[in-house]
Amino acid sequence: MGIVFLLSGWFVFCAFFIASFVHATTGFGSALVGMPILVFAIGLQISAPLLALLGQIVNLGVLWQNWKDLDWKHSLILIVPSIFGVPIGLLLLKGGNEELLNAVLGIILVTYGIYSFFYNNNQEINKEISVVSRPHFFWGAIAGFCAGILGGAYNANGPPVIIYASTTHKDKGSFRSILQAFFFVNGFIIIAGHIFAGLITKDVFYYSLWGLPGLIVGMYLGFYVDRFITPQRFRNIVITGIIILGIGLLLPVFYSLLF
Repeated sequence: MGIVFLLSGWFVFCAFFIASFVHATTGFGSALVGMPILVFAIGLQISAPLLALLGQIVNLGVLWQNWKDLDWKHSLILIVPSIFGVPIGLLLLKGGNEELLNAVLGIILVTYGIYSFFYNNNQEINKEISVVSRPHFFWGAIAGFCAGILGGAYNANGPPVIIYASTTHKDKGSFRSILQAFFFVNGFIIIAGHIFAGLITKDVFYYSLWGLPGLIVGMYLGFYVDRFITPQRFRNIVITGIIILGIGLLLPVFYSLLF
């Protein structure tokens, strides 16, 4: 048991190092990158509250860097509906079939990755566009609600709000500002939900001792690299990794269905 905990602890360290590095460099992606690795190592019910707790440190760091540009008004369109989605996600996490939930997460990752490739290519073609469109309250509410469900179940609240923000915020600064405001507030909502649902256990605190050092080192390096690497190139690398991780979560499901 000691060796198992030690090995899984190193997996957690590496997961948070990679996740925080990606988030600090690109402004998003800590859950999309970190969650699949954590699920492989320690299971979904420990991974979700663990990433919620430590991921908020990354959110705070990125929030600090973007404080002057935060778009609280547009973010409220996403934040308020997400409050109603988080409890549904927590119910799925606590009582759902873990294999099924992993498969759903895998589908989300692959779908989001494919979408992001098409979106990034479109941005390259239309890079002269740099405007903030009028927010669409209906689609913003839908995106926020879905993000709340995914955040409660997987901490993967990014895809719906990223897709929404990409249609209303065309330049990097405004796009990043609405995401950071949402992630920070929604992170506290998700943590409160995990506490209320009794998912913050001693195992979560144990693995947080492994994850915190990896998170700090990854976040520091991410902020440093962010000054030198082009966001477009790095996001393409991240998106490729997200698709690979999603396929990795789906492979055991396909194997069980076929054999």
